Amino acid sequence: MIKLVMFDFDGVLVDSNEAWADIYDKAAKATGLEKDITYDQLRQHYGKPYIEVLRAGVPELVGDEKAMDEMYKSFVELASSEDFVSSFRSIKGLKNSLANLKKRFKLAVGSGNTKRSINRFLHKLGLHEYFDLVVAGDEVSKGKPDPDMLIKAMEHFRVRPEEAVYVGDAKADIIAAKRAGIASIAVLTGALSKEEAEELDPDYIVDDATKVPEVLACMS
Repeated sequence: MIKLVMFDFDGVLVDSNEAWADIYDKAAKATGLEKDITYDQLRQHYGKPYIEVLRAGVPELVGDEKAMDEMYKSFVELASSEDFVSSFRSIKGLKNSLANLKKRFKLAVGSGNTKRSINRFLHKLGLHEYFDLVVAGDEVSKGKPDPDMLIKAMEHFRVRPEEAVYVGDAKADIIAAKRAGIASIAVLTGALSKEEAEELDPDYIVDDATKVPEVLACMS
């Protein structure tokens, strides 16, 4: 029986993945890189820590720690701006679905974002009241696709792997769920196409996070 439902943040609770790609691109240009960093270039790396996604966008600078540090500082500054935070919108109908789930399950966010960023986004969007726990990328030693944050959440609630499920939109999310030994639900509002999701073989594939209650009804 499922007791804990964990969600990734970007691409799952909010439509934000292209906005993040724009921030990565602006950070690169602000530090003198004369090339475009596109969403298609980055999306396969979403779910990993910020710095790893940034490295994927500028492979020619990997090894140049000074340049990467400068670029990352620019990225953090841009990502912390009020304009960027205000650009996010939650998935349509999500609040009703979360309210229904909260009556039956413990709910958690497991995201590669920093704790400060996630909490800021959740409060801005009015989503914070639905979640019992947030586990962020800066609270674990290894980010996704390693399962550390999912295991941390399970340990917090004292649930077994067969009692938990993770909802994600990216390759790293589904791999992390498999490594944690828990069920996975892939949504198609983020980094994965339907074909890419099918190749990863999650337990379920749904259009968006509002369909999660239907899936959980099938699992019980």
